[in-house]
Amino acid sequence: MESPDSPAAAYPPRPTNATPAQYLDYERGLWNHFLLDAAWRRTRFNAQPNALLVEAVRGRATGMALDVNMGEGRNALYLAQHGWQVTGVDIADKALAFAQQRAQQLGVLLTTVEHDVTTYDWGSSQWDLLVLCYADESTHVASVQAALRPGGLVVLENFHRDATHTRGSASGQVIGFATDELKSLYSAAGFEIIRYEEPIGVADFSRETHRLVKLVAQKPKVAASADR
Repeated sequence: MESPDSPAAAYPPRPTNATPAQYLDYERGLWNHFLLDAAWRRTRFNAQPNALLVEAVRGRATGMALDVNMGEGRNALYLAQHGWQVTGVDIADKALAFAQQRAQQLGVLLTTVEHDVTTYDWGSSQWDLLVLCYADESTHVASVQAALRPGGLVVLENFHRDATHTRGSASGQVIGFATDELKSLYSAAGFEIIRYEEPIGVADFSRETHRLVKLVAQKPKVAASADR
């Protein structure tokens, strides 16, 4: 998930010289806080499903969906309510519990997996939809290519690289993706680019206005035949 670095983000700074396990524990606590903190949710967090995702799946046959770095489930729950079989992966255990509670209240099934996405096995030809909405700073092209079934869709929205300067990052982390980076990489991997934009807009994860990147791409329905 995209780091919530900002003057309003009142949470202890990242530990220095932390072991991998200590860093993971810190990230888990940080995301549990920012996904569930009442003040943050009231003033900064958008609990509605991502608009790009809603548009991308409208009228599309349902199937198996993986929501990467799902958070508290705003997108996964929307998909589940519309007939998708959804698995959400995240390290924030309390956020996952919140999502499961909401799923029970809504009467839908939701599979949640507490796991670091960097080491999670996305599977092979397993999913009809992959959701990467403000997930992290990786393009994930190889993982998406392997994990999607033929004809499967990836929906990705995040910050443009410009946000590194306009948004700032207390941790010094590079934020977002460069101009045409995602479009070029997914095109080179054989995906059909259904939609690609880099608008100035409101990031629906944190209600901040920045330059964004929006990608909807489809894996070919039939693998291209080899030249003879």
